[in-house]
Amino acid sequence: MGVTATRGLLRAYIDETGDRGIQPSSSPFFAFAAVVTPDEAEADLRAAMSSLRRDLKVPAGKALHWNQHVKTHARRQHVAGVLAQLADVQLIYIIVEKAAIPASAEMRRDHAVFYNYAAGIVTERILLSAGNWPGGSRNVVTRFGHVRGFDHRKTEAYFQIKKTLPGTFVPWGLISGRVHFDDQAAWDGLQAADQYAGMLWAALKADEFGGHDESHLMKIRHQIRRDPAGRSRNYGFKILGNEATFTGLPWWPQGGL
Repeated sequence: MGVTATRGLLRAYIDETGDRGIQPSSSPFFAFAAVVTPDEAEADLRAAMSSLRRDLKVPAGKALHWNQHVKTHARRQHVAGVLAQLADVQLIYIIVEKAAIPASAEMRRDHAVFYNYAAGIVTERILLSAGNWPGGSRNVVTRFGHVRGFDHRKTEAYFQIKKTLPGTFVPWGLISGRVHFDDQAAWDGLQAADQYAGMLWAALKADEFGGHDESHLMKIRHQIRRDPAGRSRNYGFKILGNEATFTGLPWWPQGGL
């Protein structure tokens, strides 16, 4: 009898940036950043996060937060430089442009529907990455940052519905166990996802003078998941909105991100 090879394992960590509100005072975008790394390379990710917490003097037992500990340009460049050196990481970004959501969409009225819809798309992209991982498909342990006051059981139920949709090409069977929703302080990967989300936000959101700070995102650009032709669009960079909103950014690279 032949021996069945054991499928390798990936670990995916997802955090969000922006809010889910639709009011004029709300953020123009909501996004998820997912960090996907092989189980055997997670030690490198953890070492990088440990060194960053030490460099930025984060108190012991506390999570490294972009909005709290990485406020200056120099600190942001340091974080981006350290994370950019991680060789075995694939990044996946899902960005929702709120102005492009149809007026009749339930996402405009229900924050849970908004969150679950975006969470479903980022999870699908993670699973497609796992199914096409270099060297062969892998199972994936998936962890989202826990959102305070949010009932994540609804998200899990939504995923169960997506699994059973006819004609799906997403390998939902590659999820190892259940999808987790955990506190950032407990997982280095979630803190890394927070940093990658912050880099995206700095590039997307204009400051009070209309400027953008894309320099951090450009440092880790090579880690974004790409198709065989090297394109990130719809692979590691999924836009739910108007293409021109992003291609019209003053820093948008020729040929795409």
